[in-house]
Amino acid sequence: MTTRALIFGSSGQVGVALQASPPRAVDVVAHDIAETDIRDEAAVSRTLDHVRPNVIINCAAFTAVDDAESKQDEAFLANAEAPGFIARQSARRGIRVIHISTDYVFDGKAHAPYSTTSPVAPINVYGATKLEGERRVLAADDSHVVVRTAWVHSATGTNFIKTCVRVLTKGAVMRVVDDQIGTPTRALHLANALWRIVGLPDVDRMLHFTDAGVASWYDVATAVLDAMRENGRAGESAAVVPVGTEEFLRPARRPESAPAIRITVGLRNAPESWRDYLYWNVELDDT
Repeated sequence: MTTRALIFGSSGQVGVALQASPPRAVDVVAHDIAETDIRDEAAVSRTLDHVRPNVIINCAAFTAVDDAESKQDEAFLANAEAPGFIARQSARRGIRVIHISTDYVFDGKAHAPYSTTSPVAPINVYGATKLEGERRVLAADDSHVVVRTAWVHSATGTNFIKTCVRVLTKGAVMRVVDDQIGTPTRALHLANALWRIVGLPDVDRMLHFTDAGVASWYDVATAVLDAMRENGRAGESAAVVPVGTEEFLRPARRPESAPAIRITVGLRNAPESWRDYLYWNVELDDT
């Protein structure tokens, strides 16, 4: 029996990865804002009636963390209200929703992997709006699932690793914070986990998924530089210098440490280390 999966946020890193990795028994319909503006509940309703999916994977979000501080209404609409629209309209039609969330729902003070039952305490607008989105999704129907992840990277879109490659190729010196800890997660690994969840109707309603291990942003940049040097792609003067968060004045506060725990049962055979795919995942010829 074929499952029809509707992806919202299809042009983002996870949306692209989902389209590249569906199981054979899944028929994918991919929508971005041009096809469905999820901030409009009537538009969501029309799309569900037209597509008639069995499951929705919502990857869409307002992800500009600093911009969210000055654009709170926009962030709330995209990250809280829109997921609520999707969840409510899906519940009326018996459609399951799998919603992507973030480690930014935590304050980062634990300095240890968070469990799905750890207290939430976002410290910026982005995290607060994503948390409200989680609550609205879970409140709409008992079949809906939230999956928290962290530091997603891929060869598409905008992410820190691609920035490292671009800067270090030019031989520049990067000043990178070494006191914010998390887990870089390859978008394709997350996509594979999401497809497994689609086939597992009885999983917990709140899940965490990241690649294995933890790192600071400085660790990530250093790993990228090491890999680039091995491949002869680093600029002659390329270097990475560790600095503290206080040296970067940004509108939004960041959690100091927020490594989410990994899903280890039923979703993959063994966890992949974030280092194993860090450099390979970026198409250097396109930078």
